[in-house]
Amino acid sequence: MVKCALRSCAKLFRGPVENLHKQRGLLQNTQKYSLMKDPVVMLGLFPEFPPEVLSSQSSCGEFLFLLDCSGSMGLPMGSQKRGRRRLECAKDVLQLLLRSLPVGCYFNVCMFGMEHKSVFLESVRYCQDTMDIAITMIQEMEANMKDTMILLPLWKIHNKPCLPAHPRQVFLLTDGGITWDSMRGTAFVKRNALSHR
Repeated sequence: MVKCALRSCAKLFRGPVENLHKQRGLLQNTQKYSLMKDPVVMLGLFPEFPPEVLSSQSSCGEFLFLLDCSGSMGLPMGSQKRGRRRLECAKDVLQLLLRSLPVGCYFNVCMFGMEHKSVFLESVRYCQDTMDIAITMIQEMEANMKDTMILLPLWKIHNKPCLPAHPRQVFLLTDGGITWDSMRGTAFVKRNALSHR
């Protein structure tokens, strides 16, 4: 039996643990639990791929991580003055993502603020050694790059040729604070959405 995390869930899914990956749907009437008073639908979809597809896709991809190291990332999360710093939380997420990459793909990490720099000069093949180098550098990162300026690192990523048979995916880890070039950065991402994800 699997219980919903929220008290407002009206249905429990019963069955053996090995059936948890099956597709499921849940319709919830939220009138007495929600301000919106609209019904909510939750879907759990778990696609299954043939082994030959999984093996051919397992080493494909170039994963680029943009980590905001501006001054605002040194502030605590939420309203707590002594809470964890935003950058520490982002570094934890980034390390989890790096440890989850498929062996054989390519990756790089770019820190940005008023300036920007990358862990590697170019994307490198993911293996234990390159991951260890990246994790060590991530642990040393500080929120000391002043203002948040994202357009130049995005522009540099876009102007580097993509690796053949390795679709590029860009992940942005930021606190969403005010950036000097947010409107131009958003427009740039929209213009280049067909070549990168």
